[in-house]
Amino acid sequence: MKRITLCADDFGQSVAISSGILQLVAAERVQAVSCMTESNIWPKMAYRLKALDPKQQIGLHFNLTHGFNRPNRRVTLLILRALLRQLDPCEIRRQFVQQWLAFEDHYGQAPEFVDGHQHVHALPIIRRIVIEETHQRNPRAWVRVPHSGGLMPKEVMLRTMTTGFSVDLKNAGIVSNARFAGFRPYCRNFDFARFFQHLLATVGDDTLVMCHPGKSADDPRDPIGGCRQEELDYLLSEQFTSDLAIAGFRLNH
Repeated sequence: MKRITLCADDFGQSVAISSGILQLVAAERVQAVSCMTESNIWPKMAYRLKALDPKQQIGLHFNLTHGFNRPNRRVTLLILRALLRQLDPCEIRRQFVQQWLAFEDHYGQAPEFVDGHQHVHALPIIRRIVIEETHQRNPRAWVRVPHSGGLMPKEVMLRTMTTGFSVDLKNAGIVSNARFAGFRPYCRNFDFARFFQHLLATVGDDTLVMCHPGKSADDPRDPIGGCRQEELDYLLSEQFTSDLAIAGFRLNH
């Protein structure tokens, strides 16, 4: 039987998102949770997550684009500045360390893995800092490589920009995922169940799959807020477990 690791992103971004992910953790429907530690609700949500004594891996969702106390930053602009080598490495390092320490302060341990909100951790300049700091602070942690084999424009772009990321991690002695999936269109009336069934039919064994579940909320800062409830409902449903069994998969505990 093949395995997938399902990672719920954006824990800590809002109460609605975090509450939905807590349901999935309690039901053991996800195997990893990726946390945003800049929000003012992170201390409370970290406590609620820790109180569940989760079997899941809990990691840092490094953020440079979502605005908690500032306007959202366009990821396209960040990508352009990274490619042109116009980012300030000292400022990137400061933000990474700050978010890492906030994770430790309120969750009580180091992150077990690192990834990035909108995959910023894999961009040039940023990735070097992520590798250096992760290796120094928790060399046992693994780092997500978002190298999906799909043909969506975002997948193709990320595959191009993250060339060599796996090799850089390996050279630093850091483990990374072998396969990655979960890219989807974020639009109204999207059939997430059908999408996930297709995903199971096409991915290989030991694939890391990102997801973005949460409870419904009117949040102008969350561009995919209208798509989260359907993911949550599906992942909590019996159809989800049935689809896994039919496709010959089990959750990678």
